[in-house]
Amino acid sequence: MDLSTQREILDRLNHNYDANSETLADSDMFHRATTYSDPDYLAAEQTVLRQNPVIIGHSSSLPNAGDFLTDRSLGLPILLSRQTDGSLKALLNICRHRGSPVCLEKSGNAKIFVCPYHAWSYRSDGSLLRAPSVAFPSVEGEVGSMVELPVEERHGLIWVVGTPGATIDVAAHLGPEIDADFSSFGLGDLVLERDAVLTEDLNWKYILDGFLEVYHIPKLHTLSIAPYIHGKYSLFDRFGPHGRLVAARKSLDPIRREVEQGPDFMKHVAVNYQLFPNTIIVWQGDHFEIWTSYPDGDPSRCTVRVQSLTTRAMAAPEYKARWDRNWDILIGTVVSEDWAISKTVQSGIPYLTEDRVILGRNEPGMQHFHGMLDRAVSDLKAA
Repeated sequence: MDLSTQREILDRLNHNYDANSETLADSDMFHRATTYSDPDYLAAEQTVLRQNPVIIGHSSSLPNAGDFLTDRSLGLPILLSRQTDGSLKALLNICRHRGSPVCLEKSGNAKIFVCPYHAWSYRSDGSLLRAPSVAFPSVEGEVGSMVELPVEERHGLIWVVGTPGATIDVAAHLGPEIDADFSSFGLGDLVLERDAVLTEDLNWKYILDGFLEVYHIPKLHTLSIAPYIHGKYSLFDRFGPHGRLVAARKSLDPIRREVEQGPDFMKHVAVNYQLFPNTIIVWQGDHFEIWTSYPDGDPSRCTVRVQSLTTRAMAAPEYKARWDRNWDILIGTVVSEDWAISKTVQSGIPYLTEDRVILGRNEPGMQHFHGMLDRAVSDLKAA
């Protein structure tokens, strides 16, 4: 985040402190509660997710030519493969013969992938190498090759569009402000410290909801983060379909008028980037967290990928105990508090007779995210 942006944020935070206020939406907002449980709405959401660039990994996981990963993000079987020229291919992990997965391993290094069903073999770029029979005279070239998905690496992250034949432009998707923020943070120079996949009995949107407002912090997180982060004074800015929430740490209170922008200021805030459609990236001072939530085919289930990024030096083995403690605190707070209350909300929300929840003026991030998703689903249905 450049210094002028930091100065603007600090000035706005000081204004909110003085006014005992925060970024407010123009009005409160009614939102249809059944968007968390309606299978038809979920089906449209899944299409929206497959039309946009989404994060499914980190470049440091595939450092060498021939390295590969398999993934089921977006409900699609995906094979990522590092090419000899350093580029990356994203392929549907499906044999063009009868639909078997071509690669069964989660990761490894290979020049050739051989289907375990009938031994059709593919090069690492997905092109058909051999169909071991003369019974397929029509299979050659693109007809026999694995289906390719648009993929791009930017800011050290692997982005995929889950629609074959679509285009991808991550810089355009992020917009100039967020793209510049990520560049200034040196996000592309970081490495993956931790990568975990969690399956939860929750609608996928609840995962994002917990990062989009600070209103819940004083009550829900009384014994965890509430002593350190304010439940007011926050800033929220919209950048196209995305958003940025800045929360004030209580360590800012005594120095907010003297602190200079730069490292001294940044360590006193938490910054949550909401990337449409399904990701939260959290700046935590010495590391970033990436929370990517995917619907699991059922409105009440989701898969959450949690990745932690830090400098190469801080990812060294001697710091493992520190990151283990950080992980325990993180999961304890999010899973035991945010997701636990969200499960009780999910069980009760179908009984709201007016089929609506109310998003307050002090929840502009919630209003923005759900408003953008509603609009995307509506546009999809109208097309």
